[in-house]
Amino acid sequence: MKAIGYIRVSTEEQGREGVSLENQRARIEGYCSYKGFALIDIIEDAGISGGKNKTRPGFMVLLDRIESNGIDAIVLYSLERLSRDMLTLLALERFLDERDIELHTVEGQVDTSLPDGWLNFAMKAFLGEMERRQVKYRTKRAMEYKKSQGAVVGSVPYGYRRNGNGLQEHPEEQEVIRIVNQLYKKSPRLVDICRILEERNIKARNGRNFTSQQVKRLIPGYQNSFVKANGTLGRHIRRFIEAVA
Repeated sequence: MKAIGYIRVSTEEQGREGVSLENQRARIEGYCSYKGFALIDIIEDAGISGGKNKTRPGFMVLLDRIESNGIDAIVLYSLERLSRDMLTLLALERFLDERDIELHTVEGQVDTSLPDGWLNFAMKAFLGEMERRQVKYRTKRAMEYKKSQGAVVGSVPYGYRRNGNGLQEHPEEQEVIRIVNQLYKKSPRLVDICRILEERNIKARNGRNFTSQQVKRLIPGYQNSFVKANGTLGRHIRRFIEAVA
């Protein structure tokens, strides 16, 4: 069987024993030797988190290699190296199954060619999703607590500058906010506001022209007509559900 390995380590994990790229590579090579797989390549994402899939160049190359139909198995050190997002994992497993490609992990006994191995895969996908949501929940609660104590968390909003643990108004940016809200009263179209700001050479904090999203954040009580469920991701998820049902 021809196999491809995939290894990944985030920036904060690079020096941690057990998840280093070198260790993952060695463990995958050993596993393939034991199973009798012909390991033809190991694709890596170095110093990259497992967040947005399209921001991982190695992961995108892996998808291309899967579509080329030249391999029989994907081998990982552990499932979380691929992702902790359950939808990503389940979709990828179906993607592999459609091409008769097996998914194996060195740790965790995942082998989707076997019923028990597939069950291990499904359970780990579920547990990884639970951990991801727990981290998100704890982070949100911690941020809310800091805000309740008057601390500034995250990026400083436009119109203000950091002053110790608090904020103070930035006169020039406050004037831009005033102009934006005046324009909004005349026309609720964000593209029109952005165009007028560009004509007046009024730039965002990064020195570039304002985007619609940046302008929207400057308007208190803005009525957003965009429905998240109708976004690109929502449409793709619906097509995926229709295709696999």
